[in-house]
Amino acid sequence: MNKFIASALVAAAAFAAAPSFAGDNISGEVGYVPQVSSAKSSLTREAVRADYLQAERNGTLPEYGEGADTGAVATAKSTLSRDAVRAEAVYAVRHGQQVGGEV
Repeated sequence: MNKFIASALVAAAAFAAAPSFAGDNISGEVGYVPQVSSAKSSLTREAVRADYLQAERNGTLPEYGEGADTGAVATAKSTLSRDAVRAEAVYAVRHGQQVGGEV
């Protein structure tokens, strides 16, 4: 029974100490530093929205960053046919340039 009481006391001490870490970042995000800016913008919300919509229409929005769809990255189009790609893969496997597999 003494081990149980000792364990309960240790757990209670841990729970009592937890609020002391409230000001620290213990969420697990390494390098997270909250950004606090004291500079005031001269643009209104409507002006920023209009700029965004204009850039969206022109196609000049950045590919990466906040609000960007990072999952859909533009890829270069191949000029090779399907048969040419398959032939390259077969050649690479036969000549030890690529680990074998179903080709």
